[in-house]
Amino acid sequence: MKSFDDILKDEKRRQKALAKLARKTGSIKRQGNNIGIFGLASTGKSTMVNSLLGKTVAETGVGETTKEITEYHGMGYTLWDTPGRNDELSYSNEKYISFIKGLTRRLILIQYTIKENLNLIRLFDDLGLGYDIVVNKFDDIDEDEQSQFQYQIQREIELYQLKQKKNIFFLSAKYPKMFPDWLQMVNYLTEECLDYEDSNTSSSSDTDDDN
Repeated sequence: MKSFDDILKDEKRRQKALAKLARKTGSIKRQGNNIGIFGLASTGKSTMVNSLLGKTVAETGVGETTKEITEYHGMGYTLWDTPGRNDELSYSNEKYISFIKGLTRRLILIQYTIKENLNLIRLFDDLGLGYDIVVNKFDDIDEDEQSQFQYQIQREIELYQLKQKKNIFFLSAKYPKMFPDWLQMVNYLTEECLDYEDSNTSSSSDTDDDN
C-alpha cells in the first residue's frame, strides 16, 4: 500500500503532466477586447457586469446566480460572466482552458482573501496568463480598518508569489463612485479597448493599402 507521501508525489506528478498539456491547448480566437470576470458565488460578479455596462443585464442576488459562462456586449468590449464554481475547475478541462486563454483581460474578484480563488490564480500563473485582482465590496470594511485590510491583501500577494498579477483594485461594484479605484479600473479597461480599436484600424488600413 502506498504511503501518504507517495500518493502526494503521484498527485504532484499528475498535476505537472496536466499543466503541461494545458499549456499546449489552443485558445478560442475572438475579435476585440474580451474581459473575463471570475470569482466565487456572492463576490459580486454580476453586479460588476451591470455597473460596467451602466444597466441591469445580469441577475444578482444571494448565492450563485450565473449558471454558465455568459457574454455581455459593452462599448468596445465584451464582458464574460463566469459561474462561481470556477475555482474548482482543473487543468484537465480543455474547453475552459481554451476559453480563458482567448481572453484579453481576466478580472478575479475576491472579498476577504486571495485564498478564495487561489486555485484559479495558480492555474493562470502556470499558464502564463495575466490577471488583475479586484477586491470587491470594499465598502463592507470599516473605514478605520481599510488601510490594514489593504496591507493584508498585499502581504498575501507576496506570500503566495503571484507571478502574473498585473493590478489590484479596491472598490465597490455596487457603489462605483465610492472609491477612486473604480475609475482607475474603468480607464484601464477602456485604454485596452482603444488599443484594440487602433490595432484593428491599422490592420484595416494595411489591407486597404495592399489592395
